[in-house]
Amino acid sequence: MNDYDDKVYFSDFFGIKHSIVERYGALDISLVCDNPAFVDPFLIFANPRYRHLHGLIINYLKFLRDLSLRKSGENLTLGEFNLYYKFPEVKQAWLGYSKSGNAGRGLNKNFGYSLYKNLHKIFSKFGDENITEASHLEKLCLIEEGIGVDKISDFTLNLTQRFLLEYTQAFAKEYLDKKHLSEFAIRKVEFDFAKGVWRDGRFVLPLLQKNRKRDFVLLVPRKILTKEDTWISRNDFLENDTTIFGVIPNNELRTKINKYFYDNLQIKLNKKKQPKKDYSKKSRMNALLKTVWEYPDLLDYYIKLKEERKDDALKWHVAEPESINFFTDAAQIQPKIRGKNFGRLTSLDDCISRIAFFKRTLESNSRDLYFKEKPLQEKHLRVMFKNTTYGSLFDYNSEVNNGRGPIDFIISFGSQDKTGLELKLAANKKLKQNLLNQGRVYQEDANLKHVIKVIFFFSDGELEGVNKILRELNKPVDNREIFLIDCRKKESGSNQK
Repeated sequence: MNDYDDKVYFSDFFGIKHSIVERYGALDISLVCDNPAFVDPFLIFANPRYRHLHGLIINYLKFLRDLSLRKSGENLTLGEFNLYYKFPEVKQAWLGYSKSGNAGRGLNKNFGYSLYKNLHKIFSKFGDENITEASHLEKLCLIEEGIGVDKISDFTLNLTQRFLLEYTQAFAKEYLDKKHLSEFAIRKVEFDFAKGVWRDGRFVLPLLQKNRKRDFVLLVPRKILTKEDTWISRNDFLENDTTIFGVIPNNELRTKINKYFYDNLQIKLNKKKQPKKDYSKKSRMNALLKTVWEYPDLLDYYIKLKEERKDDALKWHVAEPESINFFTDAAQIQPKIRGKNFGRLTSLDDCISRIAFFKRTLESNSRDLYFKEKPLQEKHLRVMFKNTTYGSLFDYNSEVNNGRGPIDFIISFGSQDKTGLELKLAANKKLKQNLLNQGRVYQEDANLKHVIKVIFFFSDGELEGVNKILRELNKPVDNREIFLIDCRKKESGSNQK
């Protein structure tokens, strides 16, 4: 057995107590797969301890803005683009939504081009705003679709990498055995503003050796991590809708913005085939985005509103560690599974025991299963389940594709003992079709002995719908082939009467 086979968290891999990592202020990350959390630059801005890092981010963006203005929006050379806008994914922080390991997509060229084209438009006054308290990188995501929390987090990790390297190096030298340390050469550590180049560096860091590959691990302070979207985000801006107009103190400007918004609402025909303004959510969103391009100061008024609520960000927006990687629950269950005598353990037994644990954990933490008041997606739940596969004798392979689409997990011990696992939302419109046919297809293609289906429901209506489908298919919930997990919000224990 590999030395790492029964280990999940940073503290496990490097032989120290979880409490030491916790006292240092870092997240005790899972090193099995990515931890579903992101660095939010607003939390860096709002926390006095890390605010100097926000200054670094802003100074770099101002440098890019000045470069963009000098070029008057002309295309960058390939060399310039690679030097200033192209960054590798900082996978060593183990943050994001990769289903297996820690290799995500990182920053693609679209992010860099979006940033460049907006630096001499929306960002032309960057660093010299007179409405907001400070400048904010997240302004980019407000006007560019597809620039979400993952891209903002990756960019922030790159720009603050020197701090994170020093933060991790200091911890490693003080608390880790020297056998766990190694010196690494790191590219693009710090930007030299005088010469306009990135400088490399060397650091002594925790050494992780898995599958004959050597890499380092980066620790990240818990207080700058969010599990949700960034505090300043496109979704939040659009949800606020026209309420932002009300915070504009200039009456004349507010009237112009209101009129422009109203004029850009779509037109639809009523029941009498007469034209009228369309006040649907989609129409209002499109009108708001058009208004922003005409009156970009609107973004600053939204950001000002978010700045005024920064204490709320520090209080409510920081991710709770246990909602990221289930450390406490996993620590309690590990000894029980290690000490349990299963007899001749099969992949089915192992998978069922972990699903049962997963079910108990989610149902007791159901209030954490919502993002912006909406249920988590299947991809989020798959990442969360991956964290329960600690210490298994069996291989939990995710997204295996044997020809007719990927199955969520194949659990195996050699070629003769294989179990398939599918995680489904009750809201999935193809649920009945999947339950009827998908398992059989996967069994034939991948030579699986069993296929387990786990169904997550977030409302009474979804539960009723699932039960109706199961009755029609004559497939009872047996906690062997079919599991139901109740993700409806439950009242906290402190409020129970």
